[in-house]
Amino acid sequence: MSDPRVEASVDTFNDGSGFFVRTEIEARAVAINGPFPDLQTAQRLQADQLAYVKQASQALKEQLQKATATSPAASTSR
Repeated sequence: MSDPRVEASVDTFNDGSGFFVRTEIEARAVAINGPFPDLQTAQRLQADQLAYVKQASQALKEQLQKATATSPAASTSR
């Protein structure tokens, strides 16, 4: 498996009507497992991985939403 990679950037820009803060977070992980002696064994791992990835993706999505949400301190200036 490759080392999971997370890249993040935060910048400020002006479109002429006001200023904006853009937060970008990208995550990537790649894993290749095998070889397996037969297709059924590989398909069992595939099913297990799909279930686990679904759970992990939901947890990651929730954390990313928290990380990119406007903080209460920032919104008080509006």
